[in-house]
Amino acid sequence: MTKYFNSFFLILFIGATFSAIAFAQEKAIQIKLIEVRGNDKIDRATILSRLSLQEGDFFSPEEVKKDVDRIYRMGFFDRVKVESEGLEGGIALFFIVHEKPFLIDVVYEGNENIDQAQLKEKVPIRTETFIDAKTIRSYVRKMKGLYESEAYYNATVIPVTQLLANNQVVLTFLIEEGEQAYIREIRFEGNKAFKGKVLKKVMESSSYFWLTSWLTESGRYKKESLEADVERIREYYSNHGYLQVQVNEPQVVLSDDNEWFDIVLPVAEGEQFKVGDIQYEGSTVFEKPDLIEKTMTKEGEVFNRGQLRRDIMGMVDLYGEEGYIYANVVPRLNARQEENIVDIVFRVTEGDRAKVREIHVSGNSKTRDKVIRREIRVNEQEMVNTKLLRRSFQRLQNLNFFENVEIVPKQIEPGWVDLDVTVKEKPTGTFSVGGGYSSVDRFIATMDVTMGNFLGKGQLVRVKVDTGKRRTTYRLTFREPYLFDRDISGTIDLFNQERSSLGPYREKRVGGNLILGRSFGEYVRSSISYTAEQLQVSDLQLLPSGAIDPVVPLQVQEQAALGKTLTSAIGLSLTRDTRDFAFDPKSGARNSLTVEYAGTFLGGDNAYLKIIGDSSRFFPVWWDHIFSLHGRIGYASGIEGKVLPVGERFFVGGINTVRGFKFGKAGPVDSGFGEVLGGNKELFFNIEYLIPLVKEARIKALLFYDYGAAFDDDELIRASGMREAAGFGIRWISPVGPLRLEWGKNLSPKPDEPSRTVEFSIGTLF
Repeated sequence: MTKYFNSFFLILFIGATFSAIAFAQEKAIQIKLIEVRGNDKIDRATILSRLSLQEGDFFSPEEVKKDVDRIYRMGFFDRVKVESEGLEGGIALFFIVHEKPFLIDVVYEGNENIDQAQLKEKVPIRTETFIDAKTIRSYVRKMKGLYESEAYYNATVIPVTQLLANNQVVLTFLIEEGEQAYIREIRFEGNKAFKGKVLKKVMESSSYFWLTSWLTESGRYKKESLEADVERIREYYSNHGYLQVQVNEPQVVLSDDNEWFDIVLPVAEGEQFKVGDIQYEGSTVFEKPDLIEKTMTKEGEVFNRGQLRRDIMGMVDLYGEEGYIYANVVPRLNARQEENIVDIVFRVTEGDRAKVREIHVSGNSKTRDKVIRREIRVNEQEMVNTKLLRRSFQRLQNLNFFENVEIVPKQIEPGWVDLDVTVKEKPTGTFSVGGGYSSVDRFIATMDVTMGNFLGKGQLVRVKVDTGKRRTTYRLTFREPYLFDRDISGTIDLFNQERSSLGPYREKRVGGNLILGRSFGEYVRSSISYTAEQLQVSDLQLLPSGAIDPVVPLQVQEQAALGKTLTSAIGLSLTRDTRDFAFDPKSGARNSLTVEYAGTFLGGDNAYLKIIGDSSRFFPVWWDHIFSLHGRIGYASGIEGKVLPVGERFFVGGINTVRGFKFGKAGPVDSGFGEVLGGNKELFFNIEYLIPLVKEARIKALLFYDYGAAFDDDELIRASGMREAAGFGIRWISPVGPLRLEWGKNLSPKPDEPSRTVEFSIGTLF
């Protein structure tokens, strides 16, 4: 045994000795030359700079291995090997690399529902760079994720590489999109306080409905939307006193054919809480009654977290209007579990007041600084006022010159801030040539050239031509919002209009308006106008005998007998407008009163008095739905023994007054011939409920109810003479103006009256 042990020990000793000798010899080998081979696009010096071994160093297998790893980590090569060759006094090392394919182009095939631009935006792929299989697989995963986010769960993406000369490659994605997967059913488990149909109304996600889902894209499953829906349901419960509600992770089951989702939302409601004591701490600037006035949450009511947030914002705004823009209000909720009552303590941190040092405007390459600055309601060296900052934002938005507006106070030092006003301009000049149709004017060809921010000065220049079967109009408008840099606007409007839409005759108007306007305060504006207009009614329909056809209304015959007449009129208007955005309002109101007086002492032939009162109100409801009310009352009468010109009468009925009726049909109508006569009095109301369909494009559906009529000279405005209609429509706030398509039903049609109308127009709203 000892003999075998000694022999083994001897062998081990000899091996160790030879290894040590070999190691010593290896360390003694000097590197005389280091060379790189196989590189094409990557410079030799770039590769050599990554190596730790240098010529003159001693050879080390470990360092060679590390250098190979360093070359791999550059990301340009898929193969690296090392060869050596003996040289006098040492060796030469050759790092032989093989570059990855160089991507020069990306091609998409088979994508129909998600266009190439969207694919490139969501899955950006750089060309003119090296690419490998791992990177391609990551692109495929991202594309499949994009398709899944759009509910295409059957989509397949196959990458194909085409190798060209010089190791260049074209990457092609063969896409088979398949059909979208929709939500078949949404169910709730554990809900007792609210029925499932109530909770579903809170959610953005919804079940597929064949009649509307193709238009609104509802019914599609989106993971992000469902996650947000969980928060919406929690918020809904919290707004109804359920402070301890838990909405667990939704159970989402995809059908075997990858076309339908069934979703189950587990809910643990807990108990409903009411509000107990309300206390305020930390306020020194305002007294407790001031804070109570801003608090709509009341003791004894069901707790409402949404109302609590609004109370906080009300208090923060109260401080902000006095310059305390860094004031903070934090509520502390103390729940009394056994009584299901929650006490609230509002803890106020006031901070310091702040003044505006400087106002900086950026982002305006075309619009002049003064056009922006004159809309800002906070001045330099004054206290910051958050209410006025919001109003400044509204005024800049209402210019309609900018895609985006930001007003950010930036603290410079304690007590001082700079206002950074950043805008992103959008095109304000438009040129459009097209056609359209309205129930009043029938088919119309139109050309419109508008410069809404002429020369960056905020001026409006517009040339418009409309020509159609019933109307031809030429109009030139120029508006300066700040004459001589003062808060006085000036508008010149020249027009030439011919129309035959009121009956079997032709009416021609040629003239212009000069309007001066001025603001009083933040929301009230008045204007005075002068109108000079030549009016002629001609081409009356005749009988074969040459006599005037009785179908022509009597007042039209009287107007025609006067020949060309001149109207010289002065107008006064007073308007209060608190709408948040004039072009697509969600809240606020607009009320106006207009008086127009035309008399012979002004040098005209026509004499009349016309008074119109108009009021609109907008209410945000929920989920961006809008409820609006609109009403108008008008009175007009000839004076100085003159008749009221036909064109100044009120024609109620049609898309701009009472829908469901043809133009003028909700007013006096010739009983024998059915021709509209117009009235000297009008009263009508419009009620609308607007539902967003495509928010980004400002496309909305609406439901409406209209009630009103026009009344003749010998009639009084009376409820029995009012007409009513209801219906629905689609509205698009397009770049060329509001586009409306509306279906109205006459709720009490008279004999020979149609029971419904379909109307279309561009460019007008109530």
